[in-house]
Amino acid sequence: MGAGRVSGGTVAVLGGGVAGLTAAMELAERGYEVTVIEPAGWGGKARSTSLPGTGTRGRLDLPAEHGFRFFPGFYRSLPDTLRRIPFEGRSEGVLGNLREAPRLLSARSGRVNEVVTDVSSASGPRTPQQILRAMGIEPGGGAGLSEELLYFANRMMVYMTSSPERRLGQWENTSWWEFTGADGASEEYRKKCVVGATRTVVAARAEVGSTHTVGGFLEAMSYGFLGQGESAAADRVLNAPTSPAWIDPWTSYLASLGVRLELGWRAESLDVRGGRVEKAVLRGPRGRRDLEADWYVCALPVHRVGALLESGLAEADPMLADVASLDTDWMVGLQFYLTEPTPVVRGHVLYLDSPWALTSVSQAQFWDADFRATYGDGTVADCLSVDISDWDTSGILYGKPARECTRTEVAEEVWAQLSDSLNDAHTTVLDRSLLHSWHLDPAVTGLDGPGPARNEEPLLINTKGSWHRRPRAATAAANLFMAGDYVRCPVNLATMEGADQGARLAVNALLQAAGDPAEPAEVHALYEPPQLRRLKEVDAQLYGQGRAHILDVPAPWADRQPVSASGSR
Repeated sequence: MGAGRVSGGTVAVLGGGVAGLTAAMELAERGYEVTVIEPAGWGGKARSTSLPGTGTRGRLDLPAEHGFRFFPGFYRSLPDTLRRIPFEGRSEGVLGNLREAPRLLSARSGRVNEVVTDVSSASGPRTPQQILRAMGIEPGGGAGLSEELLYFANRMMVYMTSSPERRLGQWENTSWWEFTGADGASEEYRKKCVVGATRTVVAARAEVGSTHTVGGFLEAMSYGFLGQGESAAADRVLNAPTSPAWIDPWTSYLASLGVRLELGWRAESLDVRGGRVEKAVLRGPRGRRDLEADWYVCALPVHRVGALLESGLAEADPMLADVASLDTDWMVGLQFYLTEPTPVVRGHVLYLDSPWALTSVSQAQFWDADFRATYGDGTVADCLSVDISDWDTSGILYGKPARECTRTEVAEEVWAQLSDSLNDAHTTVLDRSLLHSWHLDPAVTGLDGPGPARNEEPLLINTKGSWHRRPRAATAAANLFMAGDYVRCPVNLATMEGADQGARLAVNALLQAAGDPAEPAEVHALYEPPQLRRLKEVDAQLYGQGRAHILDVPAPWADRQPVSASGSR
């Protein structure tokens, strides 16, 4: 793309996560001289790590990660990036390292009412009735959930046919709990339709999560399950640990483009003069130094941006001070290493009854390598990778929230909650005798004391009303641009896709500021079915008149005694 073009100048990218590396790639391909600085590790939260000293006799150390990666079918910008990263033997580059996860298990305590849903792309387009039946729900029948299920279907239809104006003006400021009528509803409804859709998947509490975000995510996932819009599989995972399958080839490709990758350096302050950033002051292995460039892209994660606000960033654009008020929460990875293959299901597992909002995937079944022959001491055959999304609710083993447990207690509690949903009196899916060892993300510290637990890599949570506090890619400073999953972008969710889109928006804003005629980076919109277009146009008129959505009705149980939201996180 940049072949034959005169360089558009020098760019300093602050942060080497998905957003920073995406921005570097897009700019380097357009002829810019790019330097990326990163304090911890390339890929940010997306990188994988390993357990030093666990590999013997030529085998690699056991792989670990911040949390398992998954690539929903509605991702479009990130797959485009993956396709362009060369990988030996793959005509589609790194994209060729994705594998379909065709099953989804909704696990329940004691294995009662557990459901395996077929989300395979091989099944072709599905009707909503087929999806419900695949989830074990017979439309118009069953007990307990029928009235509530119909109301939840109404809520999804209201959101799917809402105009962009209503989504931003009304649903952005409405919690998912309120939108779905959770007060007064059954515990089963709240677990399946309200809390399960937020806490286990996006680590957000339904009581405060924005309907604009949660509704949009479920809408996109629903079209994927229905086989609408995109040809990609609804759920995909990598065929190896993240860094060798994706991040390492990416940094190699960037280096081949001339990008300077400087690990161990962090931005300490920005020198702003006359509405422009003159330099970034860095601290790293050799003390302090200055980094000067024509253009600057701030691709730091949201929890790191605050440190720069008092050191030049707020001076560059006072509106960026709102970023410090954005909320974060914890979604933390824990890996169990097992001595026998334990696939559980060929896909992800949602533990709907787990107090800590657990999800998991058995990784070895998707990896091309023989796990036992490749990693560890030769006795480990599988890695059950678990995400813990609720750190504030008491568990079933120790009666404490995760924040108050030791690291060992966290592992024991998670194992107990997994076993509660996977095992019963007749079947043992998760056998304690198979446990070799475990690993909890080291970004969480303080669990063994002293002081409170901390997480160095929290996740942005889109609370209601937060859209208006999130920055745009362009800033008031003429040569400074923001990139990250917290930048306003189509996917509207703290994801790898959001980080990729935020970076593309920053690149396009830079190109415009530079007067560069290079082709802009494509920022992919989410799929919108043409059949609903007219309904959205009607809703835009109704919203402009101050009227409710034509399908919006109160919950049938709205007059019942409200059920407390506490304990349902």
